[in-house]
Amino acid sequence: MNEPSVFNDPTVQAQAGMPLNNTHFTTDGKMVRHRDVHNAYGALQHRSTFRGLLKRDNFNKRPFVLTRAHFFGS
Repeated sequence: MNEPSVFNDPTVQAQAGMPLNNTHFTTDGKMVRHRDVHNAYGALQHRSTFRGLLKRDNFNKRPFVLTRAHFFGS
């Protein structure tokens, strides 16, 4: 799934992941809503994979990374 998930009750179908009203804290102590950073995990994983493949090939080839862990058009 490439994102943090919480499955507390297997009988509740609507609880498919982390509730959007959860909060997170940045390194400077600022509180942000989960809905605002929901795609960050997949985006950072995608970027890390891309950069790792670039480095592996000595920056001579442009990598093709196909993933479902990001938003449309990425």
